[in-house]
Amino acid sequence: MPHMPLWDAAAVEKAVAQLTAERPAYASILGFYGPVFTAQIKAASHTSPASIAVDESILKMKIKEGFSLIAPADFTIDFPAAEKLLADVCSIAAVSGKKLSGAGKELALAMAAGESLEDLFHDVLDNKGRLDAMAEKSNVPADMLSLLLYLSIKPSIEFGSRQLAESLEENANGHGSCPICGSAPIIGELDADGRLWVHCSLCGHRWPVERMVCLFCQNRDSASLEYQYSENEPEYRLYLCNACRHYLKVVDTRKLDRIFFPPLEQAVSLHLDLMASEKGFAHVMGAGTAMP
Repeated sequence: MPHMPLWDAAAVEKAVAQLTAERPAYASILGFYGPVFTAQIKAASHTSPASIAVDESILKMKIKEGFSLIAPADFTIDFPAAEKLLADVCSIAAVSGKKLSGAGKELALAMAAGESLEDLFHDVLDNKGRLDAMAEKSNVPADMLSLLLYLSIKPSIEFGSRQLAESLEENANGHGSCPICGSAPIIGELDADGRLWVHCSLCGHRWPVERMVCLFCQNRDSASLEYQYSENEPEYRLYLCNACRHYLKVVDTRKLDRIFFPPLEQAVSLHLDLMASEKGFAHVMGAGTAMP
């Protein structure tokens, strides 16, 4: 089953530089995410969490019935690799915007004090309120703390996603949720053949979906499905469903002159989210969708 590739850091860095020059409004966001993406890609080469234990018979049943293979909390984390990456992410955040800087400094202080971060890493996945306690104590927004922690465990999550993707059939279709972890898609991709794929907001898994069907409510009425694009940005489309009022951002990779790196395209297309929101459409949010 196709899933996310291991990315090339140099190609992603080149795309970040190109977009920073072309879209100065996104310079601040890319000033944070560009170095983070590079740090994540480099960290992935030495990240190796424990294999996810899933009973084979249960796995086959879930695949047959179309259920996601695991819950987000079942992902395993390479804690030493995650903490090393977190130190880099905190350093990047410390020289970024006020909210990011506060979160980066707070987590760096926790690391310097020798505090175990394992529970905080887990809280990103199981949401048991540990981050809320830190946020209240430090007066740092919990969503910012969660974002930095998520960015640091993402290589571990993607490692597990690649492991589980080997069990999926070629045509595994998760509809509006990821067939690996059940999370919402973050962005869509039209490939060289015009086939539509979506990318999971949490684990990065890539799965195929039908183009003329709403991903979220399965609406097939062409009269209530539409897409919008701008001639100034021909690589981007907004897929809109007037039945459930949800939308999906889609990148037509046939019109790109840079590498298609889903997290980067998500970061530099926030104006499309604003446009959809102003029209009364909502995005199904996932763990990886927070932005500073």
